[in-house]
Amino acid sequence: MTLSVPNISQRNYTTSAVFFKSSAPPSAYQALTGGSDEFVTAPLEGAEQEKYDKILNSLPAKSVLEFENLRKRGVLTNRKSNDKSSTLDNLYKILTTERARGLDNKALLAETIGHLNNPYLISQKSDNSITNYLEAVFSPKSPLYEKENSSTCTAACIEFDLANQEPAEFTRFVEGLTSPAVEVEKIIDLDNLADKTLDAIWLLNIFEIPHEERDFNKAKITLKPDDMVLLKIGLDNKREKISKQRNTIDTLMQSTFMNVGSQQSYNSLTDRRDGNFNVGERGLIEYEKTFVESVVRNKNIISVNYQKINNKGEIAGYEADFGTIRSQLLDTLSRKENIIAGLTNKTKSGKLKGHEIVIASARNGKHGKTEFLCYNSDMDKTSPVVYGEDYLLPRIHHAGIPKEVVQKTMGFKEGWIMELENYRKLHAEKFKSGELSPLQ
Repeated sequence: MTLSVPNISQRNYTTSAVFFKSSAPPSAYQALTGGSDEFVTAPLEGAEQEKYDKILNSLPAKSVLEFENLRKRGVLTNRKSNDKSSTLDNLYKILTTERARGLDNKALLAETIGHLNNPYLISQKSDNSITNYLEAVFSPKSPLYEKENSSTCTAACIEFDLANQEPAEFTRFVEGLTSPAVEVEKIIDLDNLADKTLDAIWLLNIFEIPHEERDFNKAKITLKPDDMVLLKIGLDNKREKISKQRNTIDTLMQSTFMNVGSQQSYNSLTDRRDGNFNVGERGLIEYEKTFVESVVRNKNIISVNYQKINNKGEIAGYEADFGTIRSQLLDTLSRKENIIAGLTNKTKSGKLKGHEIVIASARNGKHGKTEFLCYNSDMDKTSPVVYGEDYLLPRIHHAGIPKEVVQKTMGFKEGWIMELENYRKLHAEKFKSGELSPLQ
C-alpha cells in the first residue's frame, strides 16, 4: 500500500503545513555559536586505562594522534549513549570482538577514531558503477554502468550530527552495525515520535521498524542496513578510491538510515528505494528524514518548512520573513544543537533540486551579516563550508528546529499528523471500495 505524498523534487523531501504568526527580531550574537556539545575531560582509571593502552598500541601513527586528541577533549569518557556505555567501551569492543564477515577490526577502529576526531570527513560520495546484483557477483573489471554519486545526503547529515553531538552513541552504532548481527538496538521514548502512544506505534509500524513495547512510553527498536550492504562494501574495497568517498562506516551508517527512512526498502547496490510512500526512487523525503532523525537522536524533532512551493514546483513565497528564520537558527545553535536543513537550488532546466546540509555554528561576518558554518556531505572538504545569510536563508526549504524554539514565533502542524490523516483517508477510501479491511 502506498501513500500519495506530493514532493517538490525527484528525490529529497516534501512540504508540510507551517502557519506563520509573527516576525521575531533578529538575535544579536557577538560570539561564535555552535551546535556541538563540550565534553568534560575525566582521568582514565583501572580498566579504562587498560582499554586505552590496548587500543593505543594497535593504532598506526596517524590514528594515535587522533586517539590522544579524543582523550584530551573528553570524548573517550563521554557516556551519552543509549545504554550508558562510553566511547572508549565501544571502541574497545570494535577492536577485540568479532566483526561481520569481511570487516577488519583495526581498519574499522581507525575509521571510527578518524570520524570522531573530525566528523567533516564523513562523505556521501560513492562509486555506484555496479547497479545489478548478478553483475556484482561476477564483479567485472569494466562495469557496464556509468558512475553516479549516491543520493544519501540526508543519511550522511544524520550520521554527522550523531558523531558531532553524541560520540558515545555514534561509536555504539558503529559497534553494533559492524558486529556479526549487523544491527543496533535502541530504547526510545515514544513521545519523541508523537504525542499519543498509539500514534507513535502507528509510525513504527508504517516504517516497518522491528520493535518491542516497554512500559507505557518506551519501545526497544532494531535498526539495521539493507541486505546488500556487505556486498557493496566488499565491492567498494576492491576499487581504487578517487576524491573524497565514503568509507566502510559511512556506507553502513547511511545504508541503515536510508533503510529505516524508506520503510526497509533500500538497496545499497543500486542506491534505490521503494517503500510505503508514493515518492521517487532515490533519497528520503522530509517526512522520512524527520522520523529517522527523531529515532536516531531520540528527540522530538520538528521540521519547519519555510518555502512555499506551488503546483509548478516553484518557490511562491515564504512562511516567515528572513529575520525570523535567522533568529530561529541562531536560537537553536545557542542551545548547542545542530540543524539539519534542506536547501533548494534550480537545475539548468529551471526545476528545484534539493540537498541536505547541517548548520553547525554561526559567527558575525562582514557588514554585520551572519555567517553559518555548515557540513556539506557532497563537497571535497574536510572542514566547515561557510555560507553568508544572504545566500543561505532564501534557499532553506525546511530545517529541524526544537519544538520550544518554533513555538515562540510560529504555529505549525507536525508532519506525522498530516501523514496519519492522509493514511487514514486513503485507507477509508480503499475500504469503502472493498479493496481493504477496516483500519485496525
